[in-house]
Amino acid sequence: MNTLKRSCRLPSRSLPAARRVSLAGSPQRALHLLTQSQRTWPPSPQPPCQRRHMATPPPQVKHSDLPTHLYHQYADATMDTMLESLENLLDEVGDPEYEVEYSSGVLTLKLGDKGTYVINKQPPNKQIWLSSPFSGPKRYDYAPEQDEWVYARDARSLNDLLNEELSNALGREVDLGLTAVSSQTI
Repeated sequence: MNTLKRSCRLPSRSLPAARRVSLAGSPQRALHLLTQSQRTWPPSPQPPCQRRHMATPPPQVKHSDLPTHLYHQYADATMDTMLESLENLLDEVGDPEYEVEYSSGVLTLKLGDKGTYVINKQPPNKQIWLSSPFSGPKRYDYAPEQDEWVYARDARSLNDLLNEELSNALGREVDLGLTAVSSQTI
């Protein structure tokens, strides 16, 4: 048994348990079988259970007021703009190890030894999800007041994060143009 589970268990034997055991033998023998912490009554408080800390934050449940048809328009326009900008950027860079693909709502940007980005639509939550080799996973909601996709935990936009990370990775200024989302719809 691992130590995490053991530290969170209640004692399996206590003084009342010793009394039950004593029916089969002497009470002194039953108490001898118990550890010192199990001999005290009432039992001493257990140390608090250790909690496992996750590298990935738990999912945020945020119900969007954005109508479904607008979500699809804004998300599709964002993904199309991003694909076009990334294709142009990779053509300018000219590195054969760099590649961008878009299929079934999932955009994959491969940057060779620098890592791979995966960006996809998440219609049930009305979000765009990002997996970055530099900053990890994030979930973006459309923010009408900013007209951009924004990560609720740090209030940073998808556009700002990708522009910064790609600029650092590629060693040149990058602007994907993912602002004013609602004006990009057809």
